[in-house]
Amino acid sequence: MMRAMKMITLLGVGILVGAGGVASANNIRLTIVSAKLDGAKIAKGPARSGGYLSDLACLSTPGLREQPGLCGHATLPAGSVAVDSLARVEIGDAVVRTYPVPGTLTPHWEYGVILDGDFLAKQPDAVFSLVDFGGDGNDKEMAKASVKVKELIKPGEHTIKLGTHELVYKTEALTATAPRTYAFRVPADKQMADLAKTAKIAATSTSGEYVVIPVAEGELVAVTATGKVQPNAKKHPDRVAGPEGIPTITTKIQFNQPGFRGCAGCDHAALIGQIGSQGIVLGKQKSFKAETSGLLILAINDLKVEDNAGAFDVSVTVTLPAATPAVEAPAKKKGGKSDAVGRSLDPRVLEQVIDSHGNELDACVAKESNPYGALTLLFSISADGSLLGVVVENASPNLKNAGECMRKKALTWRFPPPRGVLTARYPLSFNQS
Repeated sequence: MMRAMKMITLLGVGILVGAGGVASANNIRLTIVSAKLDGAKIAKGPARSGGYLSDLACLSTPGLREQPGLCGHATLPAGSVAVDSLARVEIGDAVVRTYPVPGTLTPHWEYGVILDGDFLAKQPDAVFSLVDFGGDGNDKEMAKASVKVKELIKPGEHTIKLGTHELVYKTEALTATAPRTYAFRVPADKQMADLAKTAKIAATSTSGEYVVIPVAEGELVAVTATGKVQPNAKKHPDRVAGPEGIPTITTKIQFNQPGFRGCAGCDHAALIGQIGSQGIVLGKQKSFKAETSGLLILAINDLKVEDNAGAFDVSVTVTLPAATPAVEAPAKKKGGKSDAVGRSLDPRVLEQVIDSHGNELDACVAKESNPYGALTLLFSISADGSLLGVVVENASPNLKNAGECMRKKALTWRFPPPRGVLTARYPLSFNQS
């Protein structure tokens, strides 16, 4: 059984948005590279479970992918320490937040984001923080330090001290850089995770060899695809799909790729993609802005691939945004920093907290004789981060009891305190795996 999630929806609160206008000539790419934590400052205790990490999110995230034995396993490797470290950067009202890397004193994120030069020119400082991700809303700030923006924008790799810890970031000036282009074949007989495990990370590629594509938050991605696949070549050779897939309503079954969270029940054999925690249904043509930094992985949407035949030929172009990137500050009237105490919450923060309780959600569904279907959890989060209430919406008839189980468990969770009361919807589907 697998759990899939649609995009989380925030109601009645301002979140990070892109502003209009042409990007200035002095935009930069800021990459939060890595850190070296002082082990003497880390609380002793057993290593935490990595079971909340989905295999696809792990493999499409550089710093998690490179840790031996992490992706696809519920426990961390031997020798892991009790810290799930992430980095935050506050610049004015904008916040950049990496994903948490569990169990190591030398986390590596390689998290890139495009920053608008005009916005930066108005800010005096950038505040870097190292945070121990709590999973229950109780993030612990380990240390922080300020960097003058005039120093931040200097090209090159830089190391800064945050107390007794160190953090490495890299700055690149962006000019009229040519788009990065890729052309390769996506086979129908391989699962997304299997493709990702062995694929090369390529800055550009037109050789036809399958690759994974590094993408920074705020970059624009355009994908086109052609070709045909047979998602069940032996039993149903007449069933042929293009990149749009075969509508689920035709097959009467949900065939979601294991671990894919781009939709509740995507069309069978459609072309799909994953960047970190962001799942995207691509079809024959799709343009989108990367909501998170990571590796773009492509595959067809199918549960069982051994009997598949054919492939899609894809072309991918990655370009810099023509408008102010996603991390520029939201309009003042919509609130302030996206994940700071007393402010509205970044959807990525909410997703990280809920994902950390994924095993609880799965356990509720596992009790059912027919554990396949969909439901939505509606959270009302108070100003102190506790739950005012949880409502189950649109539950499949066979998941009514599972939904009630999830509701009771969720009432004990905590989130970072938002600005006022926050309401968020979290749609889920459970498919055979």
